[in-house]
Amino acid sequence: MHEHIHERKRERKRIDGLILKSPMKAFNAMREVGPKIFADGALSRKHKELTALAVAVSQNCFD
Repeated sequence: MHEHIHERKRERKRIDGLILKSPMKAFNAMREVGPKIFADGALSRKHKELTALAVAVSQNCFD
């Protein structure tokens, strides 16, 4: 089980590196805006994270 997790993390890191080298701007934009999205506001950070988790689970995105 743990090896599978480590393998997925390595693959994610590899893909992130490829994306960073590409001319796409979306990756860096999401890195910049991410902390702002999850900041406390009308909804708490906790509720935003739980909502994101629920969406990820429902869409089978476990990274």
